[in-house]
Amino acid sequence: MKVRWSERAATEFAETAAYVAREFGRQAAVKMRNGINEAVANISQFPNIGKSSFTDEETGVEFRELPCRLNSVVYSIYKDEIYIVSIWSNRQDRARLYSDLKKEAKGM
Repeated sequence: MKVRWSERAATEFAETAAYVAREFGRQAAVKMRNGINEAVANISQFPNIGKSSFTDEETGVEFRELPCRLNSVVYSIYKDEIYIVSIWSNRQDRARLYSDLKKEAKGM
């Protein structure tokens, strides 16, 4: 399946990589980026690999999540595409994630 990244997910990916490089070194950032890219490749091959984490009641849009070390790739299968919505730090507040996903569902 074709994979499409939201602007938000692309920004989060770049910001997370920059943070990891700054705080933990370039090698750690490369490892993090490679892990996320591998997770996205797996999602494109096996779209239902991630667990269902949230379904917006109003729109019926289901979001799935594939953990990748300290982050998760949050995505939705929309029409014939996989839409990467967020690269979410697993240490952040889940309530905020669900609030953001509700807004994202309305735009799909």
